[in-house]
Amino acid sequence: MNFLSLNINGIGGEHKVAWIRRLKRKHKLSFIAIQETQLLDAEIIDARACWGSTDFGVSRTSSYGRSGGLLSLWDNKMFTSTDVISSRNYLINIGTWEGISRPVIIANIYGPQLVREKALLWEELKGIIQSINGVWIMMGDFNAVRRPEERFNSIFCHRTARDFNKFILEVGFTDLKMGGFRYTCFRNEDIKLSKLDRFLISPRFLDIAPKTSVTALPRELSDHCPILLSTTKPDFGHPPFRLFNSWLLREGFEKTLITSWNNFIGFGTPDQYMAAKLRHVKEALKKWRATEHPI
Repeated sequence: MNFLSLNINGIGGEHKVAWIRRLKRKHKLSFIAIQETQLLDAEIIDARACWGSTDFGVSRTSSYGRSGGLLSLWDNKMFTSTDVISSRNYLINIGTWEGISRPVIIANIYGPQLVREKALLWEELKGIIQSINGVWIMMGDFNAVRRPEERFNSIFCHRTARDFNKFILEVGFTDLKMGGFRYTCFRNEDIKLSKLDRFLISPRFLDIAPKTSVTALPRELSDHCPILLSTTKPDFGHPPFRLFNSWLLREGFEKTLITSWNNFIGFGTPDQYMAAKLRHVKEALKKWRATEHPI
């Protein structure tokens, strides 16, 4: 299952709708959480065009003026929403996920700007989390950072970070390390950078999907990066071959290396030939290690 969160900075216009649809197809998404739709009437959002088909579920909240507005979309074959809790700053869907016996709770978050309002939101969310037992996935633009290095050329608020870290600690959620980009929000012509977007997941989620990874994707039509949570292990090809410095001093290593290098016969383009030659040397060294010096 793959989840995507994106502060779209206004969903008006077919180009942004097409962007969401393209992300959904490319990353085979099961759930999409959109923040800052900036539409006073959430019903006018073309959810079907965003998803790209008719077999989906949707929840939404309207914006307050030009601020906020939340949209959640999901694959009906994977997730069935049975209840919704919403406010200006969150859209929480409670339901069942295919193959998971416990209730699954998916929270789409858009944090407020003011420090005091953030603290009130964390307390409110903590109460909801403690009252609903299940598998939690929380995602969105939290409008808060956890440490100074998550900001660049912008003010770090110690109180906001303290309150946010306290919330994460008290609910026991995990903030997974993010790959891709270091920051997720780029403002003032990319001068001010912040990591405002993230996934927070409960221990039960990690029990179900221990190989979960989070990646910040390239931003195109917003000042925020889409962030992707995937429960399948990324495929980076074959595991790397480990060669230890201590092998260089062992009897037979140099002879095996030189012999396998000189005796290789191959064909193809230069890059294909070199890749095949290196694989040949690697296999020879693996056999030497296994037969002459097992470890």
